[in-house]
Amino acid sequence: MGLKMKSLSTLTIKDVPSLRTMRKTFTGSILSISHSARTLLRMNRSPVFPENDQRTVVTTPDDNGRTVLTMPAENMQTTISSGKNGSTVISIKKECGVTSENEKGSWRRRVVANNRKNRPMNGIKRTEENTRIRDENAEFFDEFSRIKDRLDEKNENERRRPSSIAGNEAELDAEGRYGTVPRPRPRLRQTAQLKKFAKAARVVAILTGEAAKKAESLYEEALYYAYFPIGPDATDISSDKEELYKYLRSVFSVSEGKHEAYLEAVKEKTAPRVLLKLGLIEARNLRGKDVRGTSDPYCITWTSSNPNHKSRSTYKETDLNPVWKENFVLEVRNPAAEMLHLELYDYDPEQSVVERLGQISEIKSMRGFGKLFKDVTGIRSSSNGTNQNHEFLGSVIVPLKSVPASGIERWYLIEGKNPDANKSKKNRGELRLHLALTSSNAKGLYTLPAMIKHEQFLRYIYDHEIRKDEDWFGMLPAEARQIIVQHACHHGLTSYESDLVRWKSLFDINLHRALDPLQFLPILERIKRTVEEEKYSADQEEYLWHAMDKFSEYCTEITRKHRKIHYELAGPDQLRCLIKCLSVVVQLDKKRNNPPKLSDIKERMQVAVLSGTFEWMQYVIDTTRKEGSDVSTRLEHAVSLANNALADLRRALDHYNVIFCEFLNAPYFMLIYQIFDQKLAEISHPVVQEATGLFADLLLDGSGKKEGLTLGAALFELYLLLQQFHKLSTPFPEETISQMSLYGYNRWFFSAITKWLQIATIKALNLIEKAVEIDTLKQVDAYHKYSTSAVDCVQVFHQVKTSWKQLGWPNPEESLAYVLKILEDICRCADFYSVSIATKFNKMLQEHTGGKITEEILMAVNNLIFVRDSIEPLVPELGLSLTSDGRPNSALLRALASLHNEAVAMSHVKTVQALIANCAETIETRVSEMWDEFGEAMMPDVLQFTRFACDNSDNRDLLLDQYDINLNMAKERLSSDDLFQQCLTVHCELAWKAYCKIVLEKIEEKQPPALFQNISNLVKSTCLFFYGIEDPEITEELMGGALLKEVQSLLDIYAAETWQIIHRYLINRQEQQQDLAESPYGALAVKAMFSGTNLFIEVLNARKLVKMDIGEGGLFSTGKADPYVKVRLEPSIRYPENAKERTKVVKNNLYPLFDETFIFPVAPALQKGDSLVVFTVKDYDLVGSSEFMGEAFLHFRDVVRGLGSEDLKEVNQVVMPLTRPTESNHLLETLELRSWDRLAKNFVKREKKNIDQKLK
Repeated sequence: MGLKMKSLSTLTIKDVPSLRTMRKTFTGSILSISHSARTLLRMNRSPVFPENDQRTVVTTPDDNGRTVLTMPAENMQTTISSGKNGSTVISIKKECGVTSENEKGSWRRRVVANNRKNRPMNGIKRTEENTRIRDENAEFFDEFSRIKDRLDEKNENERRRPSSIAGNEAELDAEGRYGTVPRPRPRLRQTAQLKKFAKAARVVAILTGEAAKKAESLYEEALYYAYFPIGPDATDISSDKEELYKYLRSVFSVSEGKHEAYLEAVKEKTAPRVLLKLGLIEARNLRGKDVRGTSDPYCITWTSSNPNHKSRSTYKETDLNPVWKENFVLEVRNPAAEMLHLELYDYDPEQSVVERLGQISEIKSMRGFGKLFKDVTGIRSSSNGTNQNHEFLGSVIVPLKSVPASGIERWYLIEGKNPDANKSKKNRGELRLHLALTSSNAKGLYTLPAMIKHEQFLRYIYDHEIRKDEDWFGMLPAEARQIIVQHACHHGLTSYESDLVRWKSLFDINLHRALDPLQFLPILERIKRTVEEEKYSADQEEYLWHAMDKFSEYCTEITRKHRKIHYELAGPDQLRCLIKCLSVVVQLDKKRNNPPKLSDIKERMQVAVLSGTFEWMQYVIDTTRKEGSDVSTRLEHAVSLANNALADLRRALDHYNVIFCEFLNAPYFMLIYQIFDQKLAEISHPVVQEATGLFADLLLDGSGKKEGLTLGAALFELYLLLQQFHKLSTPFPEETISQMSLYGYNRWFFSAITKWLQIATIKALNLIEKAVEIDTLKQVDAYHKYSTSAVDCVQVFHQVKTSWKQLGWPNPEESLAYVLKILEDICRCADFYSVSIATKFNKMLQEHTGGKITEEILMAVNNLIFVRDSIEPLVPELGLSLTSDGRPNSALLRALASLHNEAVAMSHVKTVQALIANCAETIETRVSEMWDEFGEAMMPDVLQFTRFACDNSDNRDLLLDQYDINLNMAKERLSSDDLFQQCLTVHCELAWKAYCKIVLEKIEEKQPPALFQNISNLVKSTCLFFYGIEDPEITEELMGGALLKEVQSLLDIYAAETWQIIHRYLINRQEQQQDLAESPYGALAVKAMFSGTNLFIEVLNARKLVKMDIGEGGLFSTGKADPYVKVRLEPSIRYPENAKERTKVVKNNLYPLFDETFIFPVAPALQKGDSLVVFTVKDYDLVGSSEFMGEAFLHFRDVVRGLGSEDLKEVNQVVMPLTRPTESNHLLETLELRSWDRLAKNFVKREKKNIDQKLK
């Protein structure tokens, strides 16, 4: 089984059941980390996996039944076993590699192989040794930074509180009024007061006198209706009559004996005659039959059991969408088998020919001309049982078995005379009918007494349900629904009349105990449609308006107390439903014939909201007030009041405001906001002014720090609460906001915030001082390369930033001033931290010995860089962020730009950037100084190791091993490549300084070249160690390049042989010659060419030579010279077979012409070297030795190569200025020190003789 894991920070082992992922809160954020990962962290030995790296973990059982996880790539083995109490125990073994002693420069391989990213501060694991200091300074920042989190958590909990009951309104709005049983709804919580009403309802069960007789009458009636059901539902009722009887007995509390007696009496009665109540409502899209394209429709109806008894409606003149609203009663013998027939005709009165021809002007189509022609000629088809002039429009046939006992109203398609045969008929329109079955026992149609009697029956049903279940909220069982339908049907009540009675009955019950408001809304919607269609009589409307007025009063009272009954009604969903019902009632009220009584309902509801809010606010004030008048108690009271107000406002936004605005167009939220605004300002402002000065004094006073911290936290919390409260007014008009009592609330806290920032700076400096003092400069864990003091310092910065962001100061200019002050204080704290760490660093260096770099030294440097890097990200988080193209990208900067202009905003950004850059530069300078101090402290040990290596080449490995140990430690512990590069540079410069000092010492001791050669070889090995190459090119970018150049220049001289130094001296002379345009000693013209293995040199002439034969008179005082030229190749050690050549002497001539050619054999390999041709011009003296006049040098690279012949005619002449050696030359001084070397002594003697003298 193989497992995949990406990195240690997200290590999870899903295939091990006992391993559970846990979450651990670290400083500043939450890091998801598994149990195994935390164990690895604790051991501080875990491997670091690069990003996107996946390693295979193989699990195998061992002999003890434990699970062993092996990661071959890292030589790590993890064993998982069960510990006490079912916990998981993980043990880890890791085979650490051993570095070979001869493996030099291993840190260099780490540079390539160990390219991993530093992990953020958030995942730091604390141990006992590096636990963050806990004192009043840390508590100060913790307390203020956590206030916002506590408020957010409280708000989230408030939002998650259950405030509604799940329901499906559509289930109660079935087409048949009492359709299928809705799914059970959660029971709503009844209060003690509501249960008292439920108990009172049981009185209905105790009946005496006239009430008992009335109940017996109702029971016998209901039994009759159950025994003789009407409608297609009768079959279902007949098959389940016993259950229906049982239910009725429980409703009316009838004994078994009485029930049998009533039932026998019912059976002896005659079954009722079934009547069909037909409501002819309207038609639409009828066909036009007259010459004008319209019709005058009327309807004839009958039942299939009585075709001779037909009823006829009135006709509607010239109307293709007629509205009749006429009612008919037809006798039905067998509802399950009979059909209802309706036929529509176009009424045409009897007219003469002249009258018909008078309609010609009204004809609109050719079809009208055809009809007029048929009318005039009398060719018309007749209709059954009608006048021959009445044209057939269509028919509707309705099976009565489709009409439920509760009635039905719908549109029916109008068809032709033979609908089965005519499938492709034209559209004849639709007919809207209301059909209901009733019995012959009904006292009359549309009478109020029948409705009142039905209401009484319903009340018995509802009271029974209440007795049965105190928590009943309106749901009826199937038996109740069946008997209610039959009761309404036998009394001749239509569906809309039944709706009216049912709604009034439910509402009367609701006045005494809370029902689910969702029961009301579907019935009200149907009642509203009925009122709009004007189906109710005047008495029925009066019955309706009386109930509606009571309902509006009830809703007003509920609105006033909606907070108190928030949970009694199971949340705002029920209030929403009530308000929606009220909006329907208001719309109904507009249909009254008398002036509407609910036109002021909006004002009444607003008054209810205001009075309810005042009452609730006063209740909160009284219940949250504590004994005592001190500032702390009053401030706590203000915080509690603001919390409650915010919670209520959020509930308003989430629920109630939408309800009132949607259905009543009432500004609920604004109404309650203004009340809270006034009360909060009245209570908060005085206590804020008093607490502002007190909390700062307490914090700065040593005896009242705890009280001051508590008071400051409460003050800060109140500010945040008022801020959240004020933000909720954003949707209001600007004029309204400016008139609020809390407008400008932040100005109350201006002094407190200023003092808080001052105290925060003092606390931060104290905390940093103590953090540095107790810091052991040990790495906090395997992932974070800094110590605890850096964590504390940066944490303070983040807490100050978090606290400021929570403030959300509204004034942009004041906010900018605060931000600048915060950043300035942060930079001040960072500089103080760097000074403290540097001081501790210096004390640590004074005790440092052994030449080894330590973890403490590296952590000190890491800390400063970590603190430096943590400052710049704070700038955008404090509201000074820019876009990629350098424009304002934060609300603060955009506000400043709108107040002034973008240039002003950008100027402040530049100020901040300069402040941050200056702070960063200061820290970097301090880091550089710390490296310099580290180098000075290390120099004695480095000199000692370097001397050992210089004196004995066998000690070379000791020196390089020391560098390797230091750099390996630095690479592993330093937090960035830049820091490692600085450390590497320090070691480089230390090495070259040590070499330079030792070389100079050896020069003073006049050591032989062999020793310097040994040092030179050691330098090459050191170059290979640091640069990866023995002879690097020295450039300005090369670390320690200047020092290395100085060392190499010394070694090049003192480690060289004498002839090499002489040759270098001559090369320097040749380079000086090239820089001369003209020489006071004259010039020499020559030609030179390589041809084959020979060098051909032709000495042409000399010019402007120095006068040598000068005296006060005499035989040889000619004022001229006798010059000749000596030619030799240098270095002579390379050309042992070539003798020196010389030209002839030219007497008394300062412009001698020589024209002599010399041939020097030179091997091809040497022709490309750095050899020289040295031309020495001398003045021949007959007595004594010849005098030196000057020298010229020709480098081999300047000699022409092979022209194909040995003739020098084609070669250009070279004119070289003559030079003489100067007095000071370090190479000559070096040769002079070699007094033991004859070659050096002779060369120095000759050169000193040739040194320039004052010209005569």
